[in-house]
Amino acid sequence: MFLGYDSAQGDAGLSNFGWSYLSRNALRRAERQLSGAGEGVRDEIGFLILHQRYADYFFPGTSVLHTRLRYALFVPWIYQTLFDEAATGRVAERLARQEVRLAGRLKQAKERGVIGGLNHPWPTTQPPSVSYWAALGTWGILRQQDGRTPSRAQLHAILQRKQRKAFDDDGQALQRAELPFAALPSRPEGWERSGPLSFDLAPREAEFLHRQFVDLRPATRPAHLSVLAQLAAGGRVLADTCYAPGIAELAKDDAAKLRRAGYAAALAAVGRGVYAALVETLREEEDGQPTSKIHRGHLPRVLDEYGTDAARLDLPELIEDVGTLPSAVTEALDSTLQWVKDGGRNVMALRDVYERAECARKTQRARLSRITGASRRLDWNNEEHTPAEPLHFRWNVVQRLLGDLWAAA
Repeated sequence: MFLGYDSAQGDAGLSNFGWSYLSRNALRRAERQLSGAGEGVRDEIGFLILHQRYADYFFPGTSVLHTRLRYALFVPWIYQTLFDEAATGRVAERLARQEVRLAGRLKQAKERGVIGGLNHPWPTTQPPSVSYWAALGTWGILRQQDGRTPSRAQLHAILQRKQRKAFDDDGQALQRAELPFAALPSRPEGWERSGPLSFDLAPREAEFLHRQFVDLRPATRPAHLSVLAQLAAGGRVLADTCYAPGIAELAKDDAAKLRRAGYAAALAAVGRGVYAALVETLREEEDGQPTSKIHRGHLPRVLDEYGTDAARLDLPELIEDVGTLPSAVTEALDSTLQWVKDGGRNVMALRDVYERAECARKTQRARLSRITGASRRLDWNNEEHTPAEPLHFRWNVVQRLLGDLWAAA
């Protein structure tokens, strides 16, 4: 995947930046992700802990549930609409109707990445107000109260109080209701009407979101600008991954951490390949179930492609980056690292340590368990198990969000 953007004047304003290049393969992968057609990621051993902690540090507020950037405005605009209406009825039901309506309008515009698009005209279990809520707080769009980001329930209570219109004997409101959002761009013309609605940001909306992004800081290092902030602030980068050299050069102080994240991503690819190869082997050799060698055949290719980078990982430095890990995960990482350095030959040498790691996470559902694993392996289909690949640290999400931002420049 290649992301390109330019700055003619270093730290100049948003108007000096532009989205310059995204490969066709990258677009296809992003579209699969946005449409929900991509397969879910399984985490039997615990490698996604690394994914989450690095991604939260580099790209605060982002989530794999995010699709398009304008949702960060759609959600508060919907709440503002509900606030202005002050209609009767349960707030949650009124919100759900608004989100279904939004999905329908975006579908009319044939947009990709519509949350709830497949469910329309019925509500989805992960509507935008759920998927983007934490981001609204992290990105400063939802203001903190008493040092904490308000919950959806708290906003619903504000709407409920306004709906009741409680007044004192002099006709004055008992409590002035106010939504805790930042000073948002005005809602687009035609917001209240039906008809197609796009994800395209108006210039004033892009400027607002640009301001929110350029000061984003990791929660674990609040005095330090995040990689996402530095990407938003500018530079010239072509990158297939977030740990590619161009990104590392732009990130400067985080360059070493990005490189380690890349090594961790490679080691996780090996570990995922090892796990799938172990299950295939046990299913065939211990359970007597005819099993093709999809993942056993894939593992040597994973080692060829990612083994060198995986072997470069320094485990103490990784722990310093991401914090303490569960002991079973640390043991699995350490053993996999040593196995790679030793040549990565006999996958069964990792059976015990991977069994302990999976049992610690999944207990009786663990496929590698000597006690219950055979029954769990019976219904395992190696053709449906995602082939091993590196951790991506939400880079595809970040590309799409930044792409929406720069498209408005």
